Amino acid sequence: MKVRKSSLLIAAFTSLLFVIGLSATAIWRNSRNAQNRVAAMHTTHLDAGAALAGIRANVFLTGILTRDYLLETDPASAKDYVEQFRAIRATTADSFRILETAAQDGAEKVALERLRREVAAYWDPTTVVLDWSPQQKAERRAAFLRERVRSRVEVVGLAAQVEKLMTENFSREKERIAKADQDFQSSLGWTTGIALLLGLAIAGVTLFRMTILERNSDASQLELRRLSVQLRTTQEQERTRLSRELHDEVGQMLTGLRMELASIARSNPDIEGELSLRISHAKEIVEQTLRIVRNIAMLLRPSMLDDLGLTPALMWLAKEISRSTAVEIQPHIDPRLDYLPDAHRTCLYRVVQEGLTNAVKHAGAHRVTVSLQVDGEWVVGQIEDDGRGFPADMAKGTGLGLVGMEERIRELGGSLEISSSPGRGARIDIRLPRPNDLEESEVQDDIRSTGRRSWDRPHRVEAPTGTDC
Repeated sequence: MKVRKSSLLIAAFTSLLFVIGLSATAIWRNSRNAQNRVAAMHTTHLDAGAALAGIRANVFLTGILTRDYLLETDPASAKDYVEQFRAIRATTADSFRILETAAQDGAEKVALERLRREVAAYWDPTTVVLDWSPQQKAERRAAFLRERVRSRVEVVGLAAQVEKLMTENFSREKERIAKADQDFQSSLGWTTGIALLLGLAIAGVTLFRMTILERNSDASQLELRRLSVQLRTTQEQERTRLSRELHDEVGQMLTGLRMELASIARSNPDIEGELSLRISHAKEIVEQTLRIVRNIAMLLRPSMLDDLGLTPALMWLAKEISRSTAVEIQPHIDPRLDYLPDAHRTCLYRVVQEGLTNAVKHAGAHRVTVSLQVDGEWVVGQIEDDGRGFPADMAKGTGLGLVGMEERIRELGGSLEISSSPGRGARIDIRLPRPNDLEESEVQDDIRSTGRRSWDRPHRVEAPTGTDC
């Protein structure tokens, strides 16, 4: 089964969106995790520093407590010193628990354990001193205090070593997180590059496909317009042929029949009664048939458009429509339009014919104004009525008549605009380029070459109004 290219494009766009969404999700998760790790590491480092500071402070407080107790002479105050010492030991134990949580590698844990033992060793003599009598305090005070200073220096040194190890571990962890961020940025760069390449490839394929479709569409549109032009040309030729056949053949036969009936009536003046009535009735039928044939021939292709020109043809058209519909039609036609080529005259005639038909049948107009003028290198015209009108968004594509008018004008390089609003009538503006290389001498040459008039001559006659075709 053949896979549609549109399905492939949809799959490609879906893949691109998936890659972009995956990249965005990875960025968001990595950023959040990095922030959480940095915040947790920073908090742990601060807590560890505060715990070490608390241990050092408690060591110094223990030394001060011991010294004050040895200098105290009141035996009753020993209980207060014991309570203070217990509180110092409790807070120190909390600090060690915090440090145990913050310890990350073996060296740090070993140093922390050594610090714990040294602090315990530093506290053991204090526990003994708190039970001394005043005489023992006086005898051993000096030697004990010297020993306490040495032990305190070792404990503070160990605390500094633990702090150094924790600081180094903190620095290493920061470097590790930074390295992880760099690796992520590198992978993100590759992902972004792949997404961009995929997007460019999809955009290129889409643009190429759209270009091909536009070319095919333009070619199809040109072919349809060419067929439309050929169809209208064939239609006009067929109308012309039928009109001439009706005018020349049928019209002549009916005229001959009418003359024959008139001859019969003249050659037998004594005919009376039913036969005379029948001959009169037959003549009336022939007259009516002649009028019908004439009207059909004129509607198919008025002979005066070829024999007399565009101006008489449009005047006759306006008169006939006004007579049959009681709609007031005011034509203002420039006589110079009679020197236009046949294609231009036919186009203008059909456009005006369609415009008047729409105004009378669909718009319900009572008055229509038709104006066609030569303006420099252009033929401009307006068809305006006072009918019911229609919304502006319905001006195009609502009927074959309007579409046909636009196509006829566009084929000759012109433009047609329709403006209307409900209750305010409608207006059709025509703008058609006028051939600037057509001179009257060429017009006369064309008349001589075709053997008939293609447009009006100086001695123009009025449109036929009788029964002759």
